[in-house]
Amino acid sequence: MSYESSRDIIEVYLRNELRVVNKSLPVRRKTLSELINEKYPYVVTRDGGIHMFRRSELALAYKVLGDELSKKLLLPIILEVRTEFKETVMVVNDEVAVILISRLLGLRDASPPLYIYPPQLALIRNKIGSLIQYAFIVT
Repeated sequence: MSYESSRDIIEVYLRNELRVVNKSLPVRRKTLSELINEKYPYVVTRDGGIHMFRRSELALAYKVLGDELSKKLLLPIILEVRTEFKETVMVVNDEVAVILISRLLGLRDASPPLYIYPPQLALIRNKIGSLIQYAFIVT
């Protein structure tokens, strides 16, 4: 077996494993404006489960973003767990999510991609933990 074919087999295996790990991701995300008006704010996950959002966290996000950006923020915010870094680093690529997170962290002039390190992640989880989900990415 050649090096290339071994690598291909490993890559296929990893991608299949990531599908299993990422099965809790939503089938369809909803906007903050949609969710804030629902009696029970939630999204359906790929494995048929339900991801619920805390009303207090939705209200905080709405307060930080305002009406216009709340119509554009898709929830849950997907934090990509990237494999190419030596330490745990989350990456946010959604522009409106970057605005929300950077404001909550007190960062200025942040733009995608936004890299979040463990101390920052702890602060974000305390403030909007139900509004985020993790996606494991192989690069």
